Amino acid sequence: MKAPRAVIFDLDNTLAEAFQPLQPHVTRGLHDLLEHVPVAVMTGASIERLEEHFFPSLPDHIDKTRVYLFPDTCAQCFVWKDNDWRSVYTFSFTEEEYRTILAALSAGIEETGILKDAPQWGERVLARNVQITLAALGIDASPDAKAAWDPTREKRAKLKAFLDPLLPGFDVRISGRTAIDITRTGINKAYGVKWLAKHLGLSPSDMLFVGDDLSEGGNDAMVIPTGIQTRQVKGPHEVADVIDEIVASCKAV
Repeated sequence: MKAPRAVIFDLDNTLAEAFQPLQPHVTRGLHDLLEHVPVAVMTGASIERLEEHFFPSLPDHIDKTRVYLFPDTCAQCFVWKDNDWRSVYTFSFTEEEYRTILAALSAGIEETGILKDAPQWGERVLARNVQITLAALGIDASPDAKAAWDPTREKRAKLKAFLDPLLPGFDVRISGRTAIDITRTGINKAYGVKWLAKHLGLSPSDMLFVGDDLSEGGNDAMVIPTGIQTRQVKGPHEVADVIDEIVASCKAV
């Protein structure tokens, strides 16, 4: 591994199980890593969910100015400034766009029938002004239930095929294990990689992206064409060891 000068992590099924806090051994690794390089988190989750599940892993003694947060699949970016998390940019929908997306999503669910007889645990449609997400089984579904529902992405591919022609100007992405994310066209993790590289004065190849879904068609794979180094993990049970490897590579420089 080439020692990176910045490291970007996916959140769900990488740093933590979806909708769960980071485990202590992962938190400790991040603290060690932040002593060497800036760290970013790029996720489909909202800033509110980062506040609930990620912020507790950043105690006061950590240099938070070295942390970059990209919620809503990089439709927003937050940095630590003046003792608070401050928005750097936001790509919001207009009210008309918001209504158009929700109507198309509702029609697509009905037309494709992919949720017929599907169990539901909690809220399914997460509608924010920067990203609209379908969590097919609900936000409270167990990891096992999520993994079993659409492992080949065929169900969500059917919905995406319905939505794409109805939503020009927007990206419809298969994400995670049960999700569909919708943002403005070109606003995705690749955009976040390029933004962070420019902000830090680096080339994407100087940085490393760690995620669980870097294979073809995966929601992390969009970063690969930027030239960033990548590392695939199977989940949070592997990521702490990977962080230790990264820290070792930084110390060896």
